[in-house]
Amino acid sequence: MVSALKAPKIGYSRSNQLDIANYAQAEKYLDSLFKQNPNQVLSLSSQVEFFQNTVSEAILKAFASVLSGADRKTPGSHLAHRFLQRILYQINVQLSRLNADHSQFLTHECSTYLHSLRNQIEKVWQRWELAQFELDALKKVSVEKTLNERIAADSNSISAENDRFFRTQMTQAGYQRLLAIASIDGLAAVSHLCRTLNATSKDHSIPTEFTRLFLQENYLAPLNRQYSTYFNKMLAALGMDTEPETYFDVVPWEVFALHNQAFLLTREKNYLLQYVGGLLYLEVAVPAAFTHYQVAAQRLRLPSVVINYWDLHTRLHTEDGYQMLDKVVLPVANQCPQQAWELVLGYDQQRAMSRRAVAAIASSVRAAERAERAIAKSSRAKN
Repeated sequence: MVSALKAPKIGYSRSNQLDIANYAQAEKYLDSLFKQNPNQVLSLSSQVEFFQNTVSEAILKAFASVLSGADRKTPGSHLAHRFLQRILYQINVQLSRLNADHSQFLTHECSTYLHSLRNQIEKVWQRWELAQFELDALKKVSVEKTLNERIAADSNSISAENDRFFRTQMTQAGYQRLLAIASIDGLAAVSHLCRTLNATSKDHSIPTEFTRLFLQENYLAPLNRQYSTYFNKMLAALGMDTEPETYFDVVPWEVFALHNQAFLLTREKNYLLQYVGGLLYLEVAVPAAFTHYQVAAQRLRLPSVVINYWDLHTRLHTEDGYQMLDKVVLPVANQCPQQAWELVLGYDQQRAMSRRAVAAIASSVRAAERAERAIAKSSRAKN
């Protein structure tokens, strides 16, 4: 899955060009851990040292604000964030596959190293993410009142600017970039929810309604088929590759961060309330977002399978926000009053990270459209 970062753009500083080269080399080393004999790869001390130093330096560049105690809103290096979220995603996927399929072999030493590496990145990354919120204030809110207010305000999860762009301006080239980025989502959603169901099956404070939401999240009940089946058909109808790994390099780091957050929150029971709060936000925001994509598909006169995918997904989720609040979230809050504020934290964090990701997706879509126009202009000039 791993592929090197693309060549630096004109205008990058010498320092950025060096970072790009180092990050690409470090990703190749990580790939070798997955594909070659891990014992041989780990025995190459100079390469291990280079990789570890690259990761440590990227952590300093991405999360300097929390490490130095400076302004918590300082974003840090975009390139460093991209590198860290890419390798963290690959580690998460690899370790998840190892847990699900014991036939996939990793040595104990390699597995231990990957767990240690993941923890090293997550520890500082989570400090940086949580620094965006006033945790003491969240601990004092009325959970039911606050979440009702959040749901009422979040009927549209995309900013007005991005809303108009997706609905009225996005071209087919942009639409294909949108789907390329979204393709990686289908693989992750099922695994996240499966791990959550495994945790909730032993926790009687989580209502059985959660199981219904899982089934509805991943299957179109009237047709008894996975959403991924329809997504693949949508890609094929537009002449696109149906292997998500094809599009790894175009996925913004902000999108990888969403998946890595879900991997983290579903890994341990201690994070369960945060995950449930985040899922509540998604049940509220997804229908509105998908409606924009459906309208754009209709405007562009794309194949019916593209339009129908968004339509089916939207119709099944339209009422889930308030249903989940009443049947899952509030019962959990009543049974876990001391930790109930974590539901609000999970909701707010998912909202902030989702909006950050949507802005990055919109920027990537616009970049794809500019590239398409440049190619068309060059072609006309040659003719």
